[in-house]
Amino acid sequence: METTSSSAGALQLLLLLGFLIPAILFLISQQNTLKAVQPENRLMHPGLVWLQLIPLFSNIWQFFVVIKIAGSIQKQLAARHANSIFGADALIAEGAPQRPTQGIGIAYGVLYTIVTLFALGKMSEGFIAGLFAWGMIICWIIYWVKLVRFKNKLKRGEVVG
Repeated sequence: METTSSSAGALQLLLLLGFLIPAILFLISQQNTLKAVQPENRLMHPGLVWLQLIPLFSNIWQFFVVIKIAGSIQKQLAARHANSIFGADALIAEGAPQRPTQGIGIAYGVLYTIVTLFALGKMSEGFIAGLFAWGMIICWIIYWVKLVRFKNKLKRGEVVG
């Protein structure tokens, strides 16, 4: 009986680490994206992304983070164009998104919240819950990739995304 209990505990720890490690790497990416934006163009302090580790509070806070990161990137891109001879209007003409990363970030946040509600309602076994979970994971990965791309472009000094 004791070996079953200890192996179940080890499995739970492994699952926790399987979720926690990517979550921490994701938060580091969000923080580093904000750090790549000049301080005067940041709409939030980079360290505030870590508040998403607070259970349930994260379901609300993640929307603020997504919106503030997208606004910060947009402000940084606009500031770079304002210093050019073509001005900030060139940013729109070149096809840069109005709020980069925001759409997919909001989609991820909505799906994350729905999945959380399914889990709290003990309905996590159903087909619909699985679809929402897969959708959330796909949106999360796309959002994460876009964040890293914009962070890298900001660090290299590229203007549009």
